[in-house]
This record gives sequence, structure tokens and C-alpha cells, in this order.
Amino acid sequence: MKKADSVDDVDKFSFTLLENTKFKGFADNDTQDFLFKWGMQDHCYIKRFTFDQPFQPYQIDGFLVDFFNQNPHIKVLSSTDRWGTLGRVTEVSKQTTSHTITSLNFFDRLKGTIVRPNGQIIKCLDEYFGNFLIGDELRKCLLMNDFQHFNLFTQTDREEFIFHIFKAICLGGRLCQYEDDLEPYLSITKKLYKDLICVAKDKSGVLKVSSYVYKVTGVESSVSPLFPLDHPQNFCYVTIDANRRHLNLLYHASEAYY
Repeated sequence: MKKADSVDDVDKFSFTLLENTKFKGFADNDTQDFLFKWGMQDHCYIKRFTFDQPFQPYQIDGFLVDFFNQNPHIKVLSSTDRWGTLGRVTEVSKQTTSHTITSLNFFDRLKGTIVRPNGQIIKCLDEYFGNFLIGDELRKCLLMNDFQHFNLFTQTDREEFIFHIFKAICLGGRLCQYEDDLEPYLSITKKLYKDLICVAKDKSGVLKVSSYVYKVTGVESSVSPLFPLDHPQNFCYVTIDANRRHLNLLYHASEAYY
């Protein structure tokens, strides 16, 4: 994990909210219905910004500080369940996230192992694991490294952005009603992933993700922290399309989980 300090004023990036951006997958009625069912709807958002200079990955530290610093359009949830702003930001902590997957075939390994042929997720006796109540083998696979099927996904697989999205919606928000079938999780994962990343063909004609993706884990702020409490389901991601000079922000947080 790295911390970033802003660069000199002459190099600062400027960001403008693209208020009329339509995120087709996120705004979809089915997506919103499921986000409500999973306890996430009122506590998450996606926004798109444009920036004023060419971006290269080596600039990411200052880029993120400039983005989060004094940006009134970035809303963060407080410990009183109210939306606020960050104020002056002097440091941003982040993790680089892999983004090589372009197909839901990535999740085919779940079928015939923890998912029955008819798509039903195999249930198990309820048990607590950290912050989560585990009631099926899918959540065991996502969380419990001593589970027999945990190795369906390698550590490299688990660093993929699409896996992050899938895991986030499978575990849900503050009061989550879990699914019996795998399909809703896959469907919403695909819709959100398409909203947040860009793909393009390389010189050999192979489709690849062209976005840069970062998980933002914290900020040094004069007003509010990035999240109201430290919890795995409080998360923030930034995806960058350098060609179009677009930045997408995905944020979810809650002050309590039940």
C-alpha cells in the first residue's frame, strides 16, 4: 500500500463532474432492485469525471490527491449515516487492482462445485466468520481460506477487479438478503463491470481492458475520513480511461452492518 503526496501546482490535475452521464447497468431497474435487496442501494453511487491533462500511470499518486482534494462532488458517509465531504486531502492510500478479465467465463469454476447444475448455491449450517454470517458455500469460498473450495480462485484471481465487484455484491450491505441462485450475482457483476471499465482490441485483435483500476483504501482529510468505520464492505474504486480522460468513482459505505 502506498501513500501519495500532491505534486506542484503547475502539474495539478483539474476534474469536472459529468453530471449527465448515464450508467446503464447501475441505473437498470433490476440492478437497483437487487442493490436494495442486498442493503446497498442507499449507500453507494457511481460518478464520472473528466480531467484536463494527459494521464500516465506513474502520475497516479498526485493524480488521486488532486482528485480527492476539495472535490465537493465526492460524498462520503459519516458515522451518523449522513453524507458529507472530505475537505482538504493531503494523502491518499491505494492498491493497484488487476483488470485482465473480459468474460464471465471467469466464474464457470463455481458450477459443479459450490453451485448445483440448476444454478442453486449449496447451503450450509450458519456460522460466523469475522463480520459475516456464512450460510452457503459461496460465501465460504469468498472468505474462508480453510474451506475445501477456497482454492477455486487463486490469489491472483482474487486481485481481479471483476472478482472484487462480485465479492462485494455477494456479501452485500448493512442488511443483506442473500440469493439462492448464482445468476443474479453474475448478472449484476457484469452490468457494473461494463459501466466501470473500457475495453479495446490490441494490435493482435485480442479484446483487453484498457482502463486503469485502483482501490482507494483511505485518505488524510481535514474534515471526514473516507469511511465511517473499518469494514471489508466499505470500499472505493477509481477507474481511469486515459484516452477519453474519464475517471469513474464507485463508492459504498455504511456506518453499521447487521
